[in-house]
Amino acid sequence: MCDNMLEKVRQTINAYEMLRAGEKVLVGLSGGADSVTLALCLKRLGFAVCCVHVDHGLRGEESDRDREFCKEFCEKHGFELLVFSPNVKEYCEENKLSTELGARKLRYDAFEKAADKFSCEKIATAHTLSDCLETTLLNLTRGAGVKGLSGIPPVRGRFIRPLIDCTRAEIEGFLALQGEAYVNDSTNFVDDCSRNIIRLNVLPQLERINSGIMKSYFSTVKVLRETSGYIWNLTEKAINSARISNNSYKTDVLLSCDEFILENALSQMIKDACGESSFDRIADVVNICKNGGKITLPHDIYAENSKGILKFYKQADAAQDLQSPLVIGENMHFFDKDLLAEKYAVEEYLKENDNVHKKFTNYQIDYDKIKGSVFVRNRRSGDKIKLRGRDFTSSVKTLFNASVPVEERGKVLFLCDSEGIIFIEGFGCADRVKCTDSTKNILEIKLNTKLSQ
Repeated sequence: MCDNMLEKVRQTINAYEMLRAGEKVLVGLSGGADSVTLALCLKRLGFAVCCVHVDHGLRGEESDRDREFCKEFCEKHGFELLVFSPNVKEYCEENKLSTELGARKLRYDAFEKAADKFSCEKIATAHTLSDCLETTLLNLTRGAGVKGLSGIPPVRGRFIRPLIDCTRAEIEGFLALQGEAYVNDSTNFVDDCSRNIIRLNVLPQLERINSGIMKSYFSTVKVLRETSGYIWNLTEKAINSARISNNSYKTDVLLSCDEFILENALSQMIKDACGESSFDRIADVVNICKNGGKITLPHDIYAENSKGILKFYKQADAAQDLQSPLVIGENMHFFDKDLLAEKYAVEEYLKENDNVHKKFTNYQIDYDKIKGSVFVRNRRSGDKIKLRGRDFTSSVKTLFNASVPVEERGKVLFLCDSEGIIFIEGFGCADRVKCTDSTKNILEIKLNTKLSQ
């Protein structure tokens, strides 16, 4: 059993190219049978193992017991260990998440931090073939495509699952032969959540029908993963062909795809935008791709097809008001971008620039033409500007409709003085404050992110 188990784990690691020989790897250690087995197998296979334990503090003395067990286990086997104790209840209340979702996010955040601390490229979690089958059944009850029916992927980014081809029975047998202790999470034995209902009630009945269900599932899930991989390659190609920006896509390119690939592409876009997809939401987005319109998705996300462009955006971003005094010479931060306005005398500027007048740009303002104080804000209804070099006034709405993605419009920076707009990020300065041959002082606007020039 011991050698068979190690060989199965070794084959899984090689098949999915999870680790290089002797590589340092972080193990998410709960103290349960699966994670204890994972750490021991990786050590026996010659990998440098370090561990992270996340104490969610949700099970009182049992949580304390698990934490102390992990410390003793790591000391016994010579594993470095980091322990995190986040306040799960407070985090879930602040972010309006269920305890399960909030704890999972905090756990994976801790894994990432520990991996960086230990300089590990890969993070190994102890998901098994049994977990994978539970996930497949859970996804089946909710409605799923081929990807959902494939259960838990062996590799996702830097996360690897070396036990993904091993059953829970094999793991418990391995530990028995090793004479190795582990702890049990009592909440796993109460059928008060969907996964536990499947584990405790559904799987035993399926095993009555077919005692070799795990062997059958192992063969089936391999086919599902291969099929899912093939479909994903076609889907990714479709998404990349249609992509305009991170959250906007050409609808004519999407609609030229096979219906099945279109639906898979939209499913991925919806997940990227709001984290959740479903058959109904996919159908709704297909409809607006074909007929135009706008729909609401979870978490205040909108999907809109306008003028042949499908866009996903958060309404709250566009509605957030900004108004702040401009401090000349000081780096200011708004909407994940840096703004720096610096004043120069033309004579000073000439020392570093040949033929300054040819170098005047949309990002340079005649400082002496500014009226009153300057402040930074984002767009407002009815905004208009006569841009440098133009003999007509344009509405900001018209300017934005032509070139600014919907989800970015509320984040575009404006500079205003007492008479109105003097500068718009991506479009430049107003004609009334442009630099000319008679300019004596320049206010130069520097942005680390520009929409367009």
